[in-house]
Order: sequence, then structure tokens, then C-alpha cells
Amino acid sequence: MAILKRGWRGGLLGNAYRKWLHKLYVNDLWLDVRLAAKREAVEYVLAQMPDAAVRRDRYDLLAFALGQAPREGLVLEFGVAKGASLRHLAGLTPRTVHGFDSFQGLPEGWQGTPEAAGAFSTKGRLPKVPANARLHVGWFDTTLPGFLAAESGPVALLHVDCDIYASTRVVLTLLAERIVPGTVIVFDEYFNYPGWRLHEFKAFQEFLAETGKSYRYLGYSAERGHVAVRMD
Repeated sequence: MAILKRGWRGGLLGNAYRKWLHKLYVNDLWLDVRLAAKREAVEYVLAQMPDAAVRRDRYDLLAFALGQAPREGLVLEFGVAKGASLRHLAGLTPRTVHGFDSFQGLPEGWQGTPEAAGAFSTKGRLPKVPANARLHVGWFDTTLPGFLAAESGPVALLHVDCDIYASTRVVLTLLAERIVPGTVIVFDEYFNYPGWRLHEFKAFQEFLAETGKSYRYLGYSAERGHVAVRMD
């Protein structure tokens, strides 16, 4: 027993404990902050989303949301980055899927998280996308007004992967008249991370209060913070 104790305290197990478990768990504030955000998101789901469908991940939720959206109307994504979700959406429909991104990363720091301005930048490199996907390169407040002037019709599916409050507000404000009953919106970072009430969630709730529009929750993914809603 004494040998085992010495082995634990001074051997590989002891070193591993001091280096990993103690350092990365006992003193890791960020881990506990994330766990607190998860608990808060779970409480929100139980209180506000009892009838929402649960899907495996963001891709499963996007497919589900597209199936719930009107068959006519615009399919838009804001926040393309490397193009994974845009390619996924384009593969689910013959319609044109419009993707908006500056490809310069976040325009400002993501409050409540470690991500600073410029995070997720591709340094201007555009992703490869299918033939039925169209990229609109630039900041949302620059590219979206011209797009809306050239394109008519309501929004059928809106994928909001804006991350931060300011960008989400721009998108929802400019699209207010195109977001109609039946429009389905998928938020990529709605909750389940530190500071989630300050960003996409806050922007959407403010949008509802200002426009008088109403909605219901359609579903959420079993991982991370992806949430789908349908406008009433």
C-alpha cells in the first residue's frame, strides 16, 4: 500500500494529476463558466421549449428547418466562413442559397467569450461552393441593402450564424419586412455558451419587441446552441 501511495504521489499518476486534472479542472474558471451557461440553457429549454424537436447536430437541424420552411422564398445564410453549412444547405435544395460574409472575421470582439475582432477570418479566401450557392462578399450592412433592392420576395429560410449581437441586429433589421409568417430562422449560437443572452438571443428578442412579430420554437440541436424558430 505504501508503494502504491508513493507511486500515486510521485509517479506518473501523480504528475498527471498535478499537470492535467488540477490545472485544467480545479483551477479552470472557464470550464465552470461554460457549465453554468449550459445549465442556464437547459433551464431555458425546459421552461420555454418543451415541444421543440431535438435534432442530432446543426446539419440535421438545418435539414429539418428547411423541410419546415415555405417552398417559395429566399434562402439566406449570414456567416459563411469556410462554407460547410452553406454547402450543406445547397445540397438539400435546387433553389439558390445566398451566403453573406466579409471573410475578414468578426467585426468586433465577441463579448463574454475569448474571441476577439477578426476571429474566424479566412483572410479573404472564399470557400468552394456548389453551383446553386452564391456568395455576397462584404459586411452585412454594405451587401444586404443592394441585394434586397435586386431580389424580391419574402425569406423562406434564414440561417443566422452571425455570432455577435451587432451583426445579428443588422441582419434582422434590414430583413424585417421580408421576415413573414412562415419564415423559418435557424440561429447558430442562440444559447449554451457564456454570454449567450447578449448576442443572437438578445438581438432576436429585441427584434420581436420592436416589430410586434411572434414566433414559436421548432427545434434545437442536441449539441452546442443551434435553435430553429418559425414566425407566426
